[in-house]
Amino acid sequence: MDTASKRKLIFDTIEHISRLSALQRLADTFTNAAEEFGFAALGINGLPPPGEGADPRILTESAPEGFRELYIEERFYLVDHICARARVAHEPFRYSEAPYDRTESRGHERFMQALNTYGMGNGLVIPIGRPANTPACVWLAGKNPDLDEGAIRAIELIALFAAGKARALSSPVNIGSSRGNLTSRQREVLQWISAGKTSWEIGEISGRSERAINKIIAEAMITLDAVTRTQAVVTAIRLGEIEL
Repeated sequence: MDTASKRKLIFDTIEHISRLSALQRLADTFTNAAEEFGFAALGINGLPPPGEGADPRILTESAPEGFRELYIEERFYLVDHICARARVAHEPFRYSEAPYDRTESRGHERFMQALNTYGMGNGLVIPIGRPANTPACVWLAGKNPDLDEGAIRAIELIALFAAGKARALSSPVNIGSSRGNLTSRQREVLQWISAGKTSWEIGEISGRSERAINKIIAEAMITLDAVTRTQAVVTAIRLGEIEL
């Protein structure tokens, strides 16, 4: 998929999701977009510590039939190195980039064999912060999905928007109620970030220092309860603060 096609898919999917009022339709829309990149399964999940039990806190999930039951039955949550990395990560990562405990190599091999059996051996995890004080992420998996940098950037934008919308639909009273409005300066800077500009470039454009720009970004991230710049941009788009 070329750059123009990716951008169109991002815009069309975000615009569609923004109009939805049901979680199932959101899941379907997100799944359809993910399939364009070769992903066959996905989820938006909370990640409680393994000691709290096997079940993740699932906001929405589309996985092959039988996989979740096998995951719990085989206690893969105790050796799931991908989930362990997701609990502490702040940036997207490929499954292949998640380290694992070599002392648990047998359990790791069984887990990876199960993923491959269900066509989920390669994938991507996108952290989304700590809603409800629990680490959470969007995960996507497939046999051979597109995991180049351009594809990751595109699916990250869609995934973060979908996750924010899913949270809003699942608890509409709370989502956004604790967030203040962005200042005009914060909106301006986030708009430039959405256009791919760095802090230094935004400083040159606006006549401010790079340090001042980073401070504005940090304040906007706090206001939007975002853990990364990308998440701040996507949340601002979802709330109508800036345009895509």
